[in-house]
Amino acid sequence: MWKVFPKLGLLKLLLAIFSAFFLSALILLMGTIGGGLSWNTFGDSFQLTAPITLIFVFVIFVIGKWGWLAFWKLPFIGAILHKSVCPNLNGKWLGEIHSSYADENGNKVTKEVELTVKADMFGFSLALRSLDGYQESKVIQSELYRDPRTGTFYLSYIFEASVPIPKETDDRLFNGAAKLEIIVKEENTVLKGTYWTNRAWQRGMNTAGLITMERRNS
Repeated sequence: MWKVFPKLGLLKLLLAIFSAFFLSALILLMGTIGGGLSWNTFGDSFQLTAPITLIFVFVIFVIGKWGWLAFWKLPFIGAILHKSVCPNLNGKWLGEIHSSYADENGNKVTKEVELTVKADMFGFSLALRSLDGYQESKVIQSELYRDPRTGTFYLSYIFEASVPIPKETDDRLFNGAAKLEIIVKEENTVLKGTYWTNRAWQRGMNTAGLITMERRNS
């Protein structure tokens, strides 16, 4: 989620807050000893500001890891943050994959999938699985970002898939990628986009398709 926010602005804000704490502690200490500045007072200042620094880092960690969710769950404000600042995708998502792959009868394959998202200000991870148990997928790289040209949020990921017991025309291992648009509506949020793989590419059978998902729980 960190990539969604303007990094330079956040760093300036954090630096300003930390500087304010540090200078306040320094001024407070100098005022108690008559305003003089020496190596001794500098050492005393360091002893005073060191705990403040640790507390500041701890507070930032707690807010970035869990505390931000409280703001995203507030009435009215949470909806604005979700739509305009950064969508909260945490939870399980259920959806369908409409593949270009055709079965032995010539029918296009449709599969139900489940996506699990874990996100905070410091990290972002995905887990993807097929509900029929035929295929297992491991997401090896993922990113949540905002297109600066349109302001649209996207979720993209690269996955590594394995088929424990493949059919004769299938591969046991293959890689793929997807790019999903995050569509925020009043009633729900939808992930929709395309994916493609190098599945059976040697035989000209590599697949692509459409993915549509909705959140199962918040």
